[in-house]
Amino acid sequence: MRIWDLTTRIKSISRADRRSATAAAAYRSCSRILDQRLGLVHDYRRKRGLEAAEIILPADAPEWATDRSALWNAAELRERNGKRGPNAGQFKADAAVAREFLFGFPAELSADGRLAVARAIAHTLADTHGVAVDFALHQPGSEGDDRNHHCHMLMTTRRLTASGLGAKAREWSDLRSGAALARSLRQFVAEALNATLAAEGKTGLVHVEHRSFKARGLSQQPTRHQGPSKTNAQRHERRRQRQTYERTTTHTQHDRHQAERAALATRQERGLATTLADLADREAKGIAAIQAELARAQDADRPATGTRRLFAQATGQAQRADRERQARMANREAAAQHDIAALKASIEAERSAYRQLQANERSALDDRHRRDDQHLRQVFTNRLAFDRVAEVEARRQEVRGVAHERLRDGFSRSRDGPG
Repeated sequence: MRIWDLTTRIKSISRADRRSATAAAAYRSCSRILDQRLGLVHDYRRKRGLEAAEIILPADAPEWATDRSALWNAAELRERNGKRGPNAGQFKADAAVAREFLFGFPAELSADGRLAVARAIAHTLADTHGVAVDFALHQPGSEGDDRNHHCHMLMTTRRLTASGLGAKAREWSDLRSGAALARSLRQFVAEALNATLAAEGKTGLVHVEHRSFKARGLSQQPTRHQGPSKTNAQRHERRRQRQTYERTTTHTQHDRHQAERAALATRQERGLATTLADLADREAKGIAAIQAELARAQDADRPATGTRRLFAQATGQAQRADRERQARMANREAAAQHDIAALKASIEAERSAYRQLQANERSALDDRHRRDDQHLRQVFTNRLAFDRVAEVEARRQEVRGVAHERLRDGFSRSRDGPG
């Protein structure tokens, strides 16, 4: 059975970091939201990868909070300075306008299972802390681990009551209570995932573990979260390299295919001209031979002359001989026309066969080019998959390096210490 280590992260969406709740909600839900405070439109409707998105509210929440734009604009507009001081009533420059909880799913869990777990967690947060929860399930991105199904949960930093957004849910921002809540939430997520896996009959396949390696008595070291900036920079560089390789390789193959098509067209044009000329010559010579043979036969079958002609006329056989001779000439002419027609049909069949042969050559070349293009697309797909695996392996190598450094430092201290 595979042990799947749960990954979670909780962070604030703060104006101090030049972030807004409206932008975060629009991005995660792949929707369009107008930020009424800043007058900006956050439109991410063309963004891909959204599997599901829902808003879960406390029991007594107002109806308007079911609208994503209204909810997060209310969260933004609510954060203002007090009634005293030079900046009274103005928007707080460093206000935390939302809180995000991010966690992943094991690859074995179905889409329905992921949605059920997300709903259960969102309802627990909304009912326990009285906050609005806007969650979005994301499919794995085009880069990175292709098993990385995950959930973004945006929570309001204030409790949502029938009268609107009220007091701050400060238990999350307190260092002691916030850490305890985070640990408790991790445990709840792991239990919800394991329960849903069991309901799907996958208990024997994977077990979700929320405890740290240290808590389990393991020497394995956790990975370091290098942050989205570094990750995006590395992925951008890999993407740039892939695009350069794909562009260069595609152009090279395109040029090669064009050259092969041009060479085939030239060769076929010359071959067709030579073949058609040869067939036309054979046809003309064949017709001439048939006509010459007919002329010889007709000439040999000339009527009798002189005494023989006079004798035939005297005996009354001349007319019958003329009729027989004319019949023979007609038969020979018909046979010659038949032979000429057969010769022309044979020559035309050869012309058609040669043209078909050339068409088959062109079709075979097109098929090979299509296979080349399919193979090249598969190469590009394999390279993307390789980059994904390489990214994961690089993180593992980094963890091994950190563990080796710690082990080496510990050995150095023990060797250099008293004794």
